[in-house]
Amino acid sequence: MALQVQRNVDNTTVIKISGRFDFSCHNEFRQAYASHPAGGSIVVDMADATYLDSAALGMLLLLRDHATSTGSPVSIANCKGQPHEVLRIANFDRLFKIR
Repeated sequence: MALQVQRNVDNTTVIKISGRFDFSCHNEFRQAYASHPAGGSIVVDMADATYLDSAALGMLLLLRDHATSTGSPVSIANCKGQPHEVLRIANFDRLFKIR
């Protein structure tokens, strides 16, 4: 798994995930949003994600909790294939804006 973080001028943080999104990236993923400025939006870009498991679902829920406490909306973008199917089955479209 590779993870890239981009902070934009409009206080949007984009977390781009490539490859497998699983427990092995827990610390790196947490660090990616921990310093996010309050009120700015967070986008998890999964265009290059190939795999997502239950640990990743848990990490997304932790991100959502953190974002809620800082007033930051979270969305998941460019999700396709197996990761999209897992999010759909887990009903994450009820918790996140998935685009």
